[in-house]
Amino acid sequence: MKLLFFIALAVLVEYAGAKCILPSDPTYAGMTFCPSCSGSCTPDNGCYCSDQFTTCVPTPGIECTNSDSKPCCPGDLFYNINQSCCSTSPSCAPECATDEVCNSLGKCECNTTAYRNLKLKDFKPTIKCESDMLTVTVKQCELEALGLNSSTVHLRNPSHDQCTFPYEDYINGLKGMSVQAETVSNWCGNTVTGDDSNVYISNTVYIGILDKPIITSNNISFNFTCGYKRNMQTSLKLPGNITQQTVYLSGANGTGSYPVTMAAYKDSSFTEPYQNNEDVAVGTIIYVGIFVTGVDGNQYVLRIESCVASPTDNRSDANAFYLIQNGCIQGTVPSLVLDNSKALEASFSISAFQFQNQAYVNLFCDVRLCDNTTESCSKCVNAKSSKTATNEVKIGLAFGGNLVFVDSAGKHTAASWALLAGIQLAIVFIKFF
Repeated sequence: MKLLFFIALAVLVEYAGAKCILPSDPTYAGMTFCPSCSGSCTPDNGCYCSDQFTTCVPTPGIECTNSDSKPCCPGDLFYNINQSCCSTSPSCAPECATDEVCNSLGKCECNTTAYRNLKLKDFKPTIKCESDMLTVTVKQCELEALGLNSSTVHLRNPSHDQCTFPYEDYINGLKGMSVQAETVSNWCGNTVTGDDSNVYISNTVYIGILDKPIITSNNISFNFTCGYKRNMQTSLKLPGNITQQTVYLSGANGTGSYPVTMAAYKDSSFTEPYQNNEDVAVGTIIYVGIFVTGVDGNQYVLRIESCVASPTDNRSDANAFYLIQNGCIQGTVPSLVLDNSKALEASFSISAFQFQNQAYVNLFCDVRLCDNTTESCSKCVNAKSSKTATNEVKIGLAFGGNLVFVDSAGKHTAASWALLAGIQLAIVFIKFF
């Protein structure tokens, strides 16, 4: 077993090309090694004997900080950072990217031959479009070859630290620099537009020139766009004061924290969300969508257990009533469960109404994650397990103005109506079991 370990170690050293120079090697008998002269290494001076005049060669265990003016190792030797010694070949830790080389100081630098004759037209950034994040990555060495400074990468709005804070990344083994923006309107200067089928999020990346005596290039910028199919979630990214509300709740057994969002829509495809303070006519069909993200959709589904309508912010008000109970429509007012306990989205529709002599309608909904592998989640019964811990969250939304109803004769009534869950007029009461 010891023999096998020795062989494996030898292979690793040979592969790394990092053989330490030792005093016992006759090839270097003429060199002065630090231990033989009580020498040491300092970041400012390199390696010297105790007389402070004679340079010495560090042996394994003597740490040294390389610099251009004071290299640790003389001649054709290279400082090995991993083993703290001089070696016959350069060694960098961590390993260099595939478009870099390890220099004599044990530092990675761009391999200029890899980007010889590179033109600006050859520059190709990488754009990654995710549901909640936009990521732009540029190759550091590619930019350096073009006279550009990768550390200056920033988005359209540089006023926020997160918009001007690039971080190192890798693209297929090449060292890159990335910058991110959330998929939210105006985040770091995001512009959000849409059509009947898609939502588009656009921004601009700016990159400055390298600080060097001879400038051969100009600052550059480029626009990028991520497109998303318009649906219940992505339509909420559109600009405006959209009627929505998100809360963060504990997951099953109290583990994790997952955002649950409610919003009101004008259409059954959930692609046209209501704006706050938008006029609504009594009898209009309102579509309510609820979705959770970050959850394992193979195991869990989102289940609406109940929804209560109330004229006040008290779900136990004397005039409050159930729209949905135990996952079942109660039929008090025209309503319909569209999707429940089938995926990580749930939805229902309701015909807009008002309480007599009351200006507002408030909605309280109890929703939970249902384990589809152990429970019967889609049944119209209370499928809640008594062993499941309950988390209760209350969301209060400020009054932002009255919504005007139009009756069948075209006359405006004085009543106002809150657009259900997630609208600024509503109080949403969500339980996450």
